[in-house]
Amino acid sequence: MMMLMKKMRTAARFRSQLWSLKMPSLCHRSFAAISTYKAVIFDMYGVLIPSPVKLATVFEQQNSVPLGTLGRAIRTGGELNAWKRFMRGEIGAEEFVEAFGRQCSEIAGCPVPIGSFLSDLTSGPMTRPLPVMMKAILCARSRGLKTAVLSNNFLQLNGDPFLPLDHSLFDVIVESCREGLSKPDPRIYHLCLNRLGVSAHEAVFLDDLELNVKAAVQLGMHAIKVSELHLCIQNSPYPCHSILEILWCTVQVSSYITLFSVLHRLLKSLNGSSIPVPEIIDLCEDPSVLGAPFLLMEVCLGRMFSDHSLPGLTPGDRRALYQAMQHTLCQIHCLDTRAVGLEDYGEPVDYMGLQVRWWTQQYRDSETQPIPAMERLIQWLPLHLPKHQRTTLIHGSFRLENLVFHAEKPEVVAVMDWGRSKLGDPLIDLTFSCMGHYLPQDNPLLTGISDRGLVQLGIPTVEEVMGQYCSSMGLEEGIPDWNFYMAFHLFCLAASHQGESKSTIAGQTGSGRLAEQVADLAWDFATKEGFRIFNAMPRAPHAGTSPLKGQLAEAQLFIHYSLQEPWATVSARKQQPSLGRILPGRRWPKADRGLLCLRIFCTCFFSSWLFSTDSSCFQEGFTCNNCGCFFPNRTSSLDKSVR
Repeated sequence: MMMLMKKMRTAARFRSQLWSLKMPSLCHRSFAAISTYKAVIFDMYGVLIPSPVKLATVFEQQNSVPLGTLGRAIRTGGELNAWKRFMRGEIGAEEFVEAFGRQCSEIAGCPVPIGSFLSDLTSGPMTRPLPVMMKAILCARSRGLKTAVLSNNFLQLNGDPFLPLDHSLFDVIVESCREGLSKPDPRIYHLCLNRLGVSAHEAVFLDDLELNVKAAVQLGMHAIKVSELHLCIQNSPYPCHSILEILWCTVQVSSYITLFSVLHRLLKSLNGSSIPVPEIIDLCEDPSVLGAPFLLMEVCLGRMFSDHSLPGLTPGDRRALYQAMQHTLCQIHCLDTRAVGLEDYGEPVDYMGLQVRWWTQQYRDSETQPIPAMERLIQWLPLHLPKHQRTTLIHGSFRLENLVFHAEKPEVVAVMDWGRSKLGDPLIDLTFSCMGHYLPQDNPLLTGISDRGLVQLGIPTVEEVMGQYCSSMGLEEGIPDWNFYMAFHLFCLAASHQGESKSTIAGQTGSGRLAEQVADLAWDFATKEGFRIFNAMPRAPHAGTSPLKGQLAEAQLFIHYSLQEPWATVSARKQQPSLGRILPGRRWPKADRGLLCLRIFCTCFFSSWLFSTDSSCFQEGFTCNNCGCFFPNRTSSLDKSVR
């Protein structure tokens, strides 16, 4: 400690800065998996979905059944009682209703309609996963932890288990009714661990029942009782949203220590590489020194800019600084992570898929009023994830504000704010750095330069930035998914500020409108991406000679105008009167026009395809992979014109 204080005094003498990094919010997603743990195992009832205990109490009150009747029936009779046999899959739903109903009636001294209770168990709130736990799962998976469900569950009347969860969020799902074993039997815990490929001490287990938690502890697992977890979240002075934070709060170890250890490791690993980072003096994990753990770094002398137009510089200087910025980004993405010991810096499992799901959940949790464009994007984004994603070290928040430039030369001397870094898709960094090119300077959500004369200022255009990056990284095919990434970033920006608008009544109206405007811009990019995908589709052999050709031309003309000024479809009708059959006599909102044009294109393409193929297998209709719209197979004027 004396050595550390000496270093602090030395740093102060040389006018160094002390960086007390703040704990990032959940949306930063910058928590790294602790090496001790490799998997998190969740119970379902009372952890991922609401507990059935309150449901049982309400059921007893509504049906004039003595309170505690269902609980007594579950606890009595040993391993052969109806409830436990039902959980192990030894009896079906009908037999359970009869046997358990009889048992409860004997305890209560009156008939107990167990059938309605079973129905309540599989409907209403029980079908909706708890948002805070869904966030925890996404955050854990994004940092390389495996996830599993280990639940005492039952088979429904149709023979399927009741599991109202997204299966893709879990590496392993173990259900008692399928395995013939139920908690707290040690064998079902071992079964789950073996399928995960981890040992007991490498797993964290969450359950709401004391006996199940004790059984996990006896096997060597770190177990958390969920009722204590909720208490921890309420009483913690720090935001406890992620499962990693919850874990550390539970075992009374500050999440700050884990975070700063990870950042310390990263910056130490990058020191000496081609990537310019601040010089680390030391890491202090003792909160008694400054009230929280902190990193001490040497000051980075140089220039920092918050205005993307770089006022006061010449056009040549502006261009040189932007080129230096892109050169630094390429250095980050070219880093050999294995050579610097960062090959395990968060497992890049389905990176973009996790990002989309996480931000969708973020938007749902903070939703104040429906935003039509956001609803469309929530459907569209998962269907258009980039098929070919590279994996490199990514900064996570690469933009002009996070760079320190040399005082005189166009050179980056330090990249700051590594809190969101991990292994992932490098195009996230590139496209994020260009967001300002699509937003005006007075945008309160993110300052942009779209309304500035970039050529006169000497600032590279998006096309020039893309060209420099592709040339440096050897991407001969370019970046075909550019519109997807821009739609995604704007979707995230809208979701983030929708949440901020919920925090204050005064901000709801203003921020809500801004979020809606950004969402509309995001949907414009989605529309352009749909247009690009359509143009890449193979055309049917007869499309060029059939009557469909004229209608395709109409759809193309409509798209051309719909991507221009908001009310350009009026002039489109004047130039092409036949569009009146497609477009009603009204002014379409910009986002709705984009959706309509995609539907027109999808309909035209599908009809063209039917013209040259057997349509007997499409009796009900089809769902377009491009826009997600369902088109029923019914006779229409378009069908008649083709046939």
